[in-house]
Amino acid sequence: MRARFLACLAVFSLYLPFPVAGRKSFTLPLKEYVSVIEVMVPLPNNAPANARRLRRKLHVTEYYGKIAIGKPPQLFDVVFDTGSGNIVLPTVKCAEEVCSRHRRYRSQASSTAVQLAYEDDTPLELGQTDRDTTSITYGTGKLTGEYIRDGICFGYGVSKSQVCTSADFLGVIQESKYPFMELPFDGIFGLGLSGLSTGPNFNFVSRLGSNESEIEPVIAVFLRDLGAEEDSEITFGSWRADRIRPGQEMKWLPIPKDEAEDKGYWLVTMRDVYVRGEPLKLCDDVGDGTRCQVALDTGSALSMASPYQIAVLMGAIGLKDDCSNYNQLPTLRFVLDAHAGDSFEIQLRPEDYLERSDEGCAPSFQPLQLPPNLGRMWVLGQSLLRKYYSVYDARRWRVGLALAAHTTARRAPPPTPAPPKAPPSKRELCEDDDHHMQEAPFSLPGCSAFARMGYCKRFPPLAHHYCRLSCMLCQPPKGSKRFAQSAKVSKTSADDGVVIRSGGISMDHSARMRLKPREAGEML
Repeated sequence: MRARFLACLAVFSLYLPFPVAGRKSFTLPLKEYVSVIEVMVPLPNNAPANARRLRRKLHVTEYYGKIAIGKPPQLFDVVFDTGSGNIVLPTVKCAEEVCSRHRRYRSQASSTAVQLAYEDDTPLELGQTDRDTTSITYGTGKLTGEYIRDGICFGYGVSKSQVCTSADFLGVIQESKYPFMELPFDGIFGLGLSGLSTGPNFNFVSRLGSNESEIEPVIAVFLRDLGAEEDSEITFGSWRADRIRPGQEMKWLPIPKDEAEDKGYWLVTMRDVYVRGEPLKLCDDVGDGTRCQVALDTGSALSMASPYQIAVLMGAIGLKDDCSNYNQLPTLRFVLDAHAGDSFEIQLRPEDYLERSDEGCAPSFQPLQLPPNLGRMWVLGQSLLRKYYSVYDARRWRVGLALAAHTTARRAPPPTPAPPKAPPSKRELCEDDDHHMQEAPFSLPGCSAFARMGYCKRFPPLAHHYCRLSCMLCQPPKGSKRFAQSAKVSKTSADDGVVIRSGGISMDHSARMRLKPREAGEML
């Protein structure tokens, strides 16, 4: 009888939102950084060959919170991203302005820091100069980092209690100006699986699963309704039942462990997508026994799939160019595999997958050409995760989803500040910065070639930062030969890609504010 009782208790405990005995949990409030990008409106599969592709503005949000590294603690703001696999922080070895504008990690100031020579955790010997580094590309940005191990604590500076563990991370020694220069946070905290990490020891989720960690390998993410008077948060070590809408329950979806670990994403399997009650048959078995896979990505404002799948989806939605049929647009149903042969439906209404404005509607679904090894994979980002509370459980290899409990209190729009008086400033020179374009991490041929290849419109952030003259983004002195030359090469341009049109808005506990220069000083 006792054995049967213990067995039942063990099964029942799988569904409790509490940390395992001896392990701790902590909930961290998140700030928000909002920016505006331009996206292409994907063409439906039945569009004529000469159909005009429209651009629309879309607000994107990044969620970040505070961590403490080392002893004594050094505080950093980091983005928590289930679509990345490394922890990345700038160090004092990076002397460039892009790093100095953020807090930088000082290993010599931490009594618990260990410099690593190689990704297998081999310590760097005193006087040893031979060590490995890793370079990572984020969109049009790139960084290079050395290997370091130190303690990481959650709660320092925001709570009376803290939970801590240790982890290997990349200490940045070099990074590109864009996109890191203007971001209000210091680094990236990857919460993806080991396939996205520099090595097994650099995967934070794996470290949580080790016996050395006092935190259970469970992560829960609550993203606020953008119009609600509430704050976003991330919980380490457990999940919160009060974040689930009353009358709903957590639905557990199995993760294909080996495949998820290999690809690095929190994967679940999808049966199909339904629009107006009709299956799109995007995930029919093609003979290899596979279905569509879905990666849940807290770091992506967009949801993505292959160009073919997005074209079929947009054709079924039937969005008009001027968005005049918004009130007649359908609810989308994504049917996922759940435990014990059950299924779970994600439902997204037009207000969930479209951003409406005076210029029309910007869909959060975008085409993405994935490497063949990822198969028919979808990436579902924040449009889903704002509606559903999500739990990532690497102990039992499952993802939990439930409708989130959002407050009904609405947030008043922030007041429009009076435009400040612009101080007199020195006129910016109209010139190219070939030096920085040609050196690492970009190592590009130079601005003239950059413009001739049509990259001025395809990669506008790089054009604005480095190639203002060749890309005709400024007015040089009259009669300049270089202006005439730049006019010729700039006629060739590319139309694809996401374009950043404005700076961001930093939101501290959901209060909008202007970005300010970071205070001097890099330690607590």
